[in-house]
Amino acid sequence: MRYTTISVALTVWLLHGAVGCGDDGEVATVVRRLELVAVDPTRRTPPNASFPGAPERTIRFLVWKSESPDGSPGNRPLLILAHGFGGLPEKFDALARTLARSGATVVAPAFPLTNQNAPGGHETALRDVRNQPGDVSFLMGELAAARETPGHPLYQEFDPQKVLVLGHSLGAVTLLGLTRKACCIDPRIAAAIFVAPPPLLANVFGPDSPEPRTIPTLVVHGEADPVVAVQNGRDLYRLLTPPKAFLGVKGAGHSDLVESQLEPPIPARDAAQQAILAFVRGVFLGATNELTTRLAQLHEQGHEVLVEWR
Repeated sequence: MRYTTISVALTVWLLHGAVGCGDDGEVATVVRRLELVAVDPTRRTPPNASFPGAPERTIRFLVWKSESPDGSPGNRPLLILAHGFGGLPEKFDALARTLARSGATVVAPAFPLTNQNAPGGHETALRDVRNQPGDVSFLMGELAAARETPGHPLYQEFDPQKVLVLGHSLGAVTLLGLTRKACCIDPRIAAAIFVAPPPLLANVFGPDSPEPRTIPTLVVHGEADPVVAVQNGRDLYRLLTPPKAFLGVKGAGHSDLVESQLEPPIPARDAAQQAILAFVRGVFLGATNELTTRLAQLHEQGHEVLVEWR
């Protein structure tokens, strides 16, 4: 794996209570953002418009890590964020920093042909989604190897048994392949979060009904999503097996739930981040009561909540 550091030591001030460490003052958490590149020589990148293709798949990705009160190196969950059509890992920055401060190692790849800056333009590369579950599985292998490599920035940085993948929009289709499709299931994934999942066009992986598999799953969808109607999120939720939860965020659109871009903090994103953080803590720290309490609070605030957690 080749890697380069593009940004270090972003000092972020937060209340102890924001990460569950008490309420007696403030603490500075240093979040480092790294840019790395992994190359898979075993799979091709197909031609795309003016791009002639390549004999390998090159995956640029960002990593967020911190000296977190809630997680010591080696025991942190690994959270992989999969972007949507025309997305970029940089757009996850606000969410990723929140998760890193809470004690997770966060990784976000740029898929070779569907990211905003893809060669040939992402607009013509929709069907490359069929290759994206393989990209995530390959990246997971590279991350596991890096964890065991002294001197690598990810050496002993996370627990390979605590892997969660979050997929937004087309990234949710990628995640469906990784967690529910016989062709592409990766058993290393311990939990999943679908954000604004499209209709089950994941039939590019085979039949479009999800294969039964029991891992904790959260579905988050904006109730005012103009791109993918919220009913698609409800439909996916109903097809999944428990433990599962659904959050329909009042007033939220398609990307504002998880993408920071240049926008200031907004209530919709805050609600989604609260649910995501509580889900991560509920799954990997055993804080199930915290998850159900947070979802109940969000329901009281007017958001739609469905839960089957057993």
